Amino acid sequence: MKPEDIINEARQWIGCRWEHQACLKGVACDCVGLVRGVHEQLTGDAFEGDYDYPATWHLFKRKEKLYEECKKYMDEISVSEARPGDILLFAFRTKFPAHHLAILTDQDTLIHSYMDVGRVVESAYTDDWKQMTRFAFRFREVK
Repeated sequence: MKPEDIINEARQWIGCRWEHQACLKGVACDCVGLVRGVHEQLTGDAFEGDYDYPATWHLFKRKEKLYEECKKYMDEISVSEARPGDILLFAFRTKFPAHHLAILTDQDTLIHSYMDVGRVVESAYTDDWKQMTRFAFRFREVK
């Protein structure tokens, strides 16, 4: 798998509506579902993890649940090593666990299923997003 394969597949999900815990290309997904769905389209494997969580779990828990799940299926890299095709994990507040995923498309843009806009979008990877980036991962199949 090449980084451009990941980016091209992720772009096919743009416009898909946001729906909590969904993972169906062309229909709906949340941020986790987007990453799982892209991986499944490219490899046949959708990461069968523990994804049963309320949409606001990060407001009430301290455990880095999504981080732990990501480590099971992807290789962790430093945020400074992240390149196009890699997965970024964000925390919107310092006291919250990381709880939002996106796919980096170049050094200044990312694709994510974003609840605030209600769909999958490619948006600027602004300084605000960069400050919220807590972890980065790479699909193990990337060559």
